[in-house]
Amino acid sequence: MKRSSLLIWLVLLLFTSCAMTLTHSANQGSLKGTVGLLEGNCMPSPNSPPCKPRPVEATLYITKPTKQFDQALLVDSVRSDAKGQFEIALDSGEYSVFAKYESEVSCAVFQCNPSCVCNPIKIVADSTSLLQVKIDKATY
Repeated sequence: MKRSSLLIWLVLLLFTSCAMTLTHSANQGSLKGTVGLLEGNCMPSPNSPPCKPRPVEATLYITKPTKQFDQALLVDSVRSDAKGQFEIALDSGEYSVFAKYESEVSCAVFQCNPSCVCNPIKIVADSTSLLQVKIDKATY
């Protein structure tokens, strides 16, 4: 009888430990979106539609909020697929997102209130933040 009580206690301890681990990851949300490339002549004109980005495979670097890419601030990275789609789980918080296409790391959007930050994104627990990344290699 004592052996079965010990076994039940160990199973309960193991279950409780697993539940605590799951609770820890509850502080995560996700970042989901697309990566598109603008290229060619995108000069606006009355007779032509605006340029649309085409989906590309690229690597996205998620860093602590910053204006310029700095490897020391890297939190995680994710690669978009051939359709330009990506998704990554991240801890709640604020981040910057940089795109690496071919050999160049770039940032398309800056928010400068009160300081300039590249592609600012806020991740909230149990939520999905959406981001459309545009890599601009067009001429205007």
